[in-house]
Amino acid sequence: MNHHLFSFSGRNMRFHVGCVVVAAVILFVLISWQPGQAQQNIVDNTAVVKLIGPRTVGVKAGSLLEQKLDISIVPKEQITTPLLLATGSVVAHLAPGSNPSEDRWQFNSIELSGAYADWQRARAEKEFNVKRLAKIRELTASQTQSQKLVVDRLRKLVATGTEAIRDLTAAEANLLQVQLEGQKAVYEAETALTVATRNRAALERTLLQDGVDPALLENATSGTSLIKADVPELKISLVSVGQSCVTKFYGLPGQTFIGKVKSLAPALSAEQHTLRVFFELPDVNNKFKPGMYAEIGLGTDPRMAILVPSDAVLHSRNADFVFIGDGPGLWNITEVQVGESIGDRVEILQGLQGGEKIIGNGAILLKPMLVQALLNEEVVKEMQPEGVAK
Repeated sequence: MNHHLFSFSGRNMRFHVGCVVVAAVILFVLISWQPGQAQQNIVDNTAVVKLIGPRTVGVKAGSLLEQKLDISIVPKEQITTPLLLATGSVVAHLAPGSNPSEDRWQFNSIELSGAYADWQRARAEKEFNVKRLAKIRELTASQTQSQKLVVDRLRKLVATGTEAIRDLTAAEANLLQVQLEGQKAVYEAETALTVATRNRAALERTLLQDGVDPALLENATSGTSLIKADVPELKISLVSVGQSCVTKFYGLPGQTFIGKVKSLAPALSAEQHTLRVFFELPDVNNKFKPGMYAEIGLGTDPRMAILVPSDAVLHSRNADFVFIGDGPGLWNITEVQVGESIGDRVEILQGLQGGEKIIGNGAILLKPMLVQALLNEEVVKEMQPEGVAK
C-alpha cells in the first residue's frame, strides 16, 4: 500500500517537474523569437521624447533628436509690413470736371450705377419731404395762432356785450377744425418723410452690398477713386478705420499707392462672407479704371511685432502651435494666432510676448507628440460627464 502511494507521489512529482521544464523552454523561446518586443520595452523605458503632461513634451538631453532642434529666442522688432493681405478692386471714379458730381461718377457695373441713380432720387425725395414738413408745421402753427387771436378777441367782446355768443362759438369751432387739419397735414408729411428716409437707407445698404460706401460718394473730391478690399471673417479684428494701407494694382506692375481706411461695412457680404473695407486714392490722371483688381496690404503703420521662423509653427486641427521652452528638456505646446509671412518668418499676433525660447527648424519632428496631446485632450473631454465643470 505504501509502495503504491510512493509510486504515485513519484509520478506526480515527475509531472510537476516536467511542467516547470516545459514552461522554462516556452519562455526561452518567446524571448528568443521576439527581440523586437523586448527591444521596444527598452526604448519605452528610456524614451528620447515623450509626453510628460497634458501639453508638455520631454526631450532627452544630449540626444540626437535634441541636436536636430534649432532653438532660438523670440525677437520683438519694429516693422511696417502689412498686417494682412486682401484682394480688392476699384469700384468708382469721380472724373474731374465742372458738371455736377452725380454726372461724373464712373462705376464698375451697371447695377451699381443704377443703384447710385436710385439713391440720388431718394436723397432728393427726402430733402423735399424735410422742407415740406417744415413748411406744413409753420403753416399749421400760423393758422392756429391766427384763429386763437380771433377767439380771444370775440371772448372779450362777448364779455362786454358787443358781440353775440354764437359768433364766439363758431370761432372756437373753427379753431378746433384748424388744429385737426393741421395735425392731419403734419402727420401725412411726417409719414412721407419716414418713407423717403427708409427708401434712402435701403438704397444705401444696396450700395454697400454692391461694394461702395455712400458716405464716400457724397464727400469725394474730383479726381478720386474709391477702392474696396474684402477681408476674411477670421481677420476682421485686425482692421480699423484710419489704418494705413498700400495698394498694388495688377494692371500697374511695379507701382504702389498709399492710402488710409475710411470706413468699414456694417455687415459681412452675403456671397463671400467677408468684411468690406473702403478707402480712396487720389487719381487725377484716371489711372485706376473701375473694375481693376489689386492686392491690398492693410495695417502698414509702424508696429512692434513678434516674428518666428515659419518652421516653428505647426498646424493641426484648425489651429497653429509652437513649442515654448519650460526648463531643461521640457517644451510646452502653445497655441498661437499667426499673421502674414515675411520672408522665411511669420508674424505671431497672439500667444507669444517676445523673449520666449522656442523650437524653429526641427519642430516638425515633434508633431507626433502634438497630435497625441490634442488627441488625449479630446478623449478626456469625451469622457467628462455632462454637467461637470471642466
